[in-house]
Amino acid sequence: MKTLDDENYLVDPASVSPWPVAIRYGLIGGLIYCIYALVGNMSGLTTGGLGFVAQMVSSLLVLVIAVALIVFPVKHHRDKELGGYITIGRVIMIGFVVTAISMAISMAFNYIYMNFIDPGYIDSVLVSMEEMLESMVPEDQLEQALIDARARLEPASMAQTGVITTLVIGIIVSAIVGLIMKKDPPRV
Repeated sequence: MKTLDDENYLVDPASVSPWPVAIRYGLIGGLIYCIYALVGNMSGLTTGGLGFVAQMVSSLLVLVIAVALIVFPVKHHRDKELGGYITIGRVIMIGFVVTAISMAISMAFNYIYMNFIDPGYIDSVLVSMEEMLESMVPEDQLEQALIDARARLEPASMAQTGVITTLVIGIIVSAIVGLIMKKDPPRV
């Protein structure tokens, strides 16, 4: 490859498509999230059955996965395909595409899981949530808190919240990764 042989050669970013790397890592991310959801649901890590601290660890793990799913394709694209240079705009675009594809696959899996594999999943989450809320919420507010929780666990509400939250977090993480990993080519 010419960029490896001649360190002064600059790759024209317009000649290299970011789509293959973004789609590949989006598919990998979707698979990782499906495996994580399956293991988390079966172990109780994502249902709240293991308590508040376990849910916080679970959320942190999802964030770490999200960051890794943006860092790895950006690093690959920058170092292997663009000769070591990448703009923040391209980083954000790659991160957004990876996040969107991963999210779509994960949401499809969650729909299948909750409707066909484990139709009682939402009820088990509500039982765990009720146990957790009993120690955190005054008794006179517990009933309303459970009604609100059930409304948030409805499939349409979960999908809407999931799409908005995931895409916003994906853009924010992509912008931060872009600020850290961007490397402008030297001025000629």
